[in-house]
Amino acid sequence: MLPKKAEEADLELVHTKEYLDDLFSYEHTSRTMYSELPLNRSIVESFMYGVGGTIMAAELSKKFQFAFNMGGGYHHSFPDKAEGFCYLNDVAIAIRKQKETNPNINALIIDLDLHQGNGNSYIFQYDDKVFTFSMHQGNLYPKKEVSNLDVNLEPNTKDDEYLTTLETSLNQIQKDFDSHIIYYVAGADPYEDDSLGELKISMKGLKERDLMVRKFAESLRVPCVVTLAGGYARDFRDTVEIHFNTITAFGEK
Repeated sequence: MLPKKAEEADLELVHTKEYLDDLFSYEHTSRTMYSELPLNRSIVESFMYGVGGTIMAAELSKKFQFAFNMGGGYHHSFPDKAEGFCYLNDVAIAIRKQKETNPNINALIIDLDLHQGNGNSYIFQYDDKVFTFSMHQGNLYPKKEVSNLDVNLEPNTKDDEYLTTLETSLNQIQKDFDSHIIYYVAGADPYEDDSLGELKISMKGLKERDLMVRKFAESLRVPCVVTLAGGYARDFRDTVEIHFNTITAFGEK
């Protein structure tokens, strides 16, 4: 299914008017300059479709346990500024939109991208109905915000330690938070041959990671919205394969 572009009213659920004015004027200002991306109509529209895709996936989660956005996971975007290849925060917007019709929904963000989901951690820092969990390489970008649960991994972390830590973290979250829906920011960049990271997670380990998140959602009997997020493998075909494996992990019976 093809998503529609997000409406400006949707973006305003998270982002400030001043920031959106700069964004839609394609102005390089203190609010937009740290995206590290060009700023033009086609790029802004691509982000609006990305947000629309996560909103659509959230809607589909009413009928299907697993729903995908083939893009999304723009977790570095703040209400009033862009950061780290992220102009608009799709997961935060989708959660806020859900809360318009279901204010009591408890949303769990599982962020397993290489980099901390600092934008989501900041946006939901005072919202007790959103639990932010980020497991990431600790000594990398970005400047850290405070999640409900942060796990800072050391360089050269390998499969066994990674998966054991993830399992322990998910078990703790299950005790601490009554989740009604999960937003999974998958990330291909914990991969051992990623050009920006120093984690050493194999292709097989990333498959097992995705299956672990799936089994966790199944054990809770809650829907899960999957976004693919970042990936910078030295061979771009590895990034494609990792994203494909994530979709397959949630799509297969």
